[in-house]
Amino acid sequence: MRVKDFKSRLEWLFERAVKRGLSYTDFLRLFAIYSCSNKHDLIDFHDILIMVKSISDEVARAPDNLLLMRQRAENLVRKGYKPFLIDCFGLPEVYEVYVKITKECGALAVSVEPYINALALTSEFEKAYGSPTMLELAKALGTSLYKSTDKAVHEKLGKPMSLDKLLRSAELRLKSIAEKLAEDAMRTKKAFIISDHGYDVYHSPHDEYYLGHGVESKLAKIAPLIIVEC
Repeated sequence: MRVKDFKSRLEWLFERAVKRGLSYTDFLRLFAIYSCSNKHDLIDFHDILIMVKSISDEVARAPDNLLLMRQRAENLVRKGYKPFLIDCFGLPEVYEVYVKITKECGALAVSVEPYINALALTSEFEKAYGSPTMLELAKALGTSLYKSTDKAVHEKLGKPMSLDKLLRSAELRLKSIAEKLAEDAMRTKKAFIISDHGYDVYHSPHDEYYLGHGVESKLAKIAPLIIVEC
């Protein structure tokens, strides 16, 4: 799927979720159970659930295009956009940024371009950008690196727990990061947020859930580039 087509589908998903009044936690709940068909009757928003599943299927088949993402980011820097680099940014956090910016600046102020990191690994992103580390890449871009999301995913949210506990923990640890990024981008007026990959929510045999990313991932392969003009 072309970036332009993928972008249209993802933004349709976000627009629909906003119109239906989904909160960050609502969106994360859908994100967590979309692949568990036996859980679908427990929630509303089935149209959005179906769209998440459809996007996941498309991502699983899509080829890596991080080099194209690099070209896009370099072009934005040349045009005067300030970059914000974050290690691991899942679709629920992208949605939160989208909600915050559209609320404050209007729907035309934010654009989400999804690229594909086929292995959902930071090392693949670094390779595409010709940088030994994310920190070095941040320095090259003239910005700082937000690392707290990836740290929270691995250290706090990477162990099996009940769905309700996962939702509470993610809202406490991840939503605030997305809110700060949105505020920083809006304050800059002309910016873009870029990340190496996202995460998936995995379901254990004991009806517990946890976050992670890697070669077996689906939606974690999405490397988001969010353009903000506020």
